[in-house]
Amino acid sequence: MGKGSSASEWYSDAPEAWLAAIVDSSDDAIVGKTLDSVIRSWNRGATRIFGYEPQEIVGRSVLTLIPPDRHFEETQIVSRLVRGERVDHFETIRRRKDGSYIDVSLSVSPIRSPSGDIVGAAKIARDISEMKQLRRAEYQLTEQLQELASELEQQLDEAQSLQQTLEETNERLAQAADAATTARRLAEDANAAKSVFLATMSHELRTPLNAIIGYVDLMDLGIGGTIAASHGEYLRRIRRGADTLLRLIDDVLTFAKLEGGRTEYRFSAVRVIDVADALEEFIAPRIALKGLAYQFVPCDPDLVVCVDRAKLEQILLNLLSNAVKFTNSGRVEVVCGSDKQHARIEVRDTGEGIRAELHEAIFEPFVQVGRSLTRTIEGTGLGLSISRQMARAMGGDITVESIVGQGSTFTVILPRDVQPCDS
Repeated sequence: MGKGSSASEWYSDAPEAWLAAIVDSSDDAIVGKTLDSVIRSWNRGATRIFGYEPQEIVGRSVLTLIPPDRHFEETQIVSRLVRGERVDHFETIRRRKDGSYIDVSLSVSPIRSPSGDIVGAAKIARDISEMKQLRRAEYQLTEQLQELASELEQQLDEAQSLQQTLEETNERLAQAADAATTARRLAEDANAAKSVFLATMSHELRTPLNAIIGYVDLMDLGIGGTIAASHGEYLRRIRRGADTLLRLIDDVLTFAKLEGGRTEYRFSAVRVIDVADALEEFIAPRIALKGLAYQFVPCDPDLVVCVDRAKLEQILLNLLSNAVKFTNSGRVEVVCGSDKQHARIEVRDTGEGIRAELHEAIFEPFVQVGRSLTRTIEGTGLGLSISRQMARAMGGDITVESIVGQGSTFTVILPRDVQPCDS
């Protein structure tokens, strides 16, 4: 290319040189061979992947790069080329100059003479070793997550069985008037043992689960190699599953603390409107995902209650999450109100509703409406039990009104007496 000439002029004058430069600069191995499998061209990408310099390999058989137990692949590839067919994204194993093996993806196209006869083939080989390693790592992580999920489900089933056994034991002991003191002591000991069991189980499960989440985050950040787009989706699915399990474990831990009387409350004067207004930010993604409408009806900005703000937020988020979970179409609303003695925060939905005979049962631990009919709703059945216990510990309560097929309204009732904050 002479002085003053442009790249476009060089391209027009020497298209073959331009094409050769593209081939030589490719990160993939691009190899030309004859139909009798003799290598005729070799780019820098091929040297990087296989270790041979052009003068070492050009003129030799392509079988030099193929493990002996895979020589049949070359025969099959040549047969397809002779028929004028292409070979696209064929994953296999090839051998480097140092004797080590490498995972590759092959694409092979026939080369034709000016007269149209097939005289050879152009082979592109891409190193997919890291991709194969990531696949194996993803598979192992998925298996571990499935094992943890199975263990957690088994432990929760055992907890439910223990709860049922305790209730039956308490009922039998209550019928024996002459053993009332003994019955009370046994029930208290059993409940304490249950709380210790649940807390220990949850801590043991949380440690390996946090490790899995950590490794998934490292892989998603590209630590150890670039993640393909499809693999990134697999990692996000693993992360969502792990987050769900972690939330279930947190529910069990919170329940164990409540049952054991170890939950602490930090009371302060809180404006109801501030708490209710902040909820939309947390629940908006789930609302949008299900295509529901959301409305917050503000209350008196001067309405103040004395509560543990974190506990109140936990209660309302749990009620909102349930409303979204059980509502497939329509809307979810948060409405505030008050009278002289109480503040009220209502969470309304247009979901499937709850039968009247279950209105109190749903606040019992490990109870889920419709659990026996479907397994599509995630959760431990502890959320409402935890929420009501917290509300009552702060001097309030939670009630429910519902009509099957029309929706439900859960109301958090809190006293307006601010005595705990003044003391």
